[in-house]
Amino acid sequence: MKKALIHIGPHKTGSTYIQKMMQTNAHLLAPSHQFFPKSDPLFDALQRFTLGVHNSEDATNSLKTIHQTAYELGRSLTAPNTLISSEDLLGPVPTLAKIYGLYPFLHLTLPAIQAGFDDAEVETQFFCYIREYQDWLRSVHAHKFRDKKRTFAPRKFSRANGLPFAWDTFTETMYTALGKDAVVFRSYETDAVSGRLGADMFRYFGIPDAILDHMDWIEPVNVSPRRS
Repeated sequence: MKKALIHIGPHKTGSTYIQKMMQTNAHLLAPSHQFFPKSDPLFDALQRFTLGVHNSEDATNSLKTIHQTAYELGRSLTAPNTLISSEDLLGPVPTLAKIYGLYPFLHLTLPAIQAGFDDAEVETQFFCYIREYQDWLRSVHAHKFRDKKRTFAPRKFSRANGLPFAWDTFTETMYTALGKDAVVFRSYETDAVSGRLGADMFRYFGIPDAILDHMDWIEPVNVSPRRS
């Protein structure tokens, strides 16, 4: 049975950097490993459909399409092991697109993706980097307002946008929606401090340290530094 590790962010946890690392170093990896993002209409469509879910009605109307697209993408995979990276599969960036809450529709959309891959006989696991919550919240605030002078008041910002004060609700929802064995959480800070953001995920995917040591660890792009 083919396997797919689906890295879904969340947003503002270095996902763009990790995706560039995948593209930069794909030549080092065995032909038995396949990687997304790449130019692929099914992958692009799946992201477009999940990004388009802005309310419960959107979610309900999109589930069959999301399921079918995930199924077709799963059927198209040619390698035994595939690494898929797209934070947009969770939905829009929190606080944007007039969405209230922290990925409020993932309990509907992610199981549809999971079921589509399952029907295509592809075993999936979902991988998330969890960042220190206040740092993450600050980064989301900066992304929303693009104003360095705007005061960041975490409690006020959280309440105004329906965001929790920690990751607990998010992680529990992920476990409930997908099953505990189907979700992997790792520390953003551990990788970031080492200067190898994404290394834990690559190891989990089965890439040995001998390969990691030869990878081109490019300079981070738009990754906020850890605050003390």
